[in-house]
Amino acid sequence: MKLLIAVDSAISTDVLVGAVGVRPWPDGTTAHVLSVVADADVPEELWREEGYGKRAVQREMERRGEQITALSVERLREIGIPAEVVVTRGDARFLIPFFARKWSSDLIFVRAHVRKDYAHWMLGSVARAVVATAPCTVQIVRDAGEDRAQTLDSGRRVLLATDGSKTSAQAARAVAARPWPEGSEFRVISVEEPWTVKSSRVRNEKEAQDAVSSAEQVLASAGLKATGAVLSGNTKAALLQEAQKWAAELIVVGSHGRRGFRRFLLGSVSEAVAMNAHCSAVVVRAPRKNQ
Repeated sequence: MKLLIAVDSAISTDVLVGAVGVRPWPDGTTAHVLSVVADADVPEELWREEGYGKRAVQREMERRGEQITALSVERLREIGIPAEVVVTRGDARFLIPFFARKWSSDLIFVRAHVRKDYAHWMLGSVARAVVATAPCTVQIVRDAGEDRAQTLDSGRRVLLATDGSKTSAQAARAVAARPWPEGSEFRVISVEEPWTVKSSRVRNEKEAQDAVSSAEQVLASAGLKATGAVLSGNTKAALLQEAQKWAAELIVVGSHGRRGFRRFLLGSVSEAVAMNAHCSAVVVRAPRKNQ
């Protein structure tokens, strides 16, 4: 397993490495810790000190590299994951997917935006762009806070969204393949939109129920018990509301599902759910061939 951990500060490094540390990983897992420095990240006083030249950016890259290395490499090594820190300059929206392809990454960790200032690169636009264009699965990490801190042994509440498409099946298999702590709970949700043009509402409801049943069977084959439900309404809103109501700690969705009136899991839906959820979210994408 090859991980790409995209960080932009000491705080995000701590949160993201913490998220990596609370789940088991297969032998041979490695990580790249990537930080992208934009010109706007360089303090004004450093620009002035260096005469507004390239050296200002280089110094900021060196500072960030030292800081991130100290925070991440040893912690990852403690959980058995050798890591390399890479700091580069440019636009994180493009460079994170670029390096994921270059390194043949299997999973990208990126933090959900928590700040509003435009000078900070980890805005929603970065995470959104990574979800939309990454060549592999992406986990959007939200800090649960000290009162809900997780450990390797704490059970999880996982909500899996499905529409019966191949990518939804891939998401179900990804959940089934991952080891989960004892006491973890799973809920499978499908949504039918009543106002969407379709040949038969009864048929559409049956397809939604079949999608839920199929995903439940995949989880059951791995010894995971799940509850399931078919909801009615706007897909994005229904999934987000159910996740909040059920107090989910992780949402799992597929990416770029089959298009059409009877398939809800389009890229825009998975992206919207990942970006607006109250908890962390995983957008599962099968690796593209010949990466």
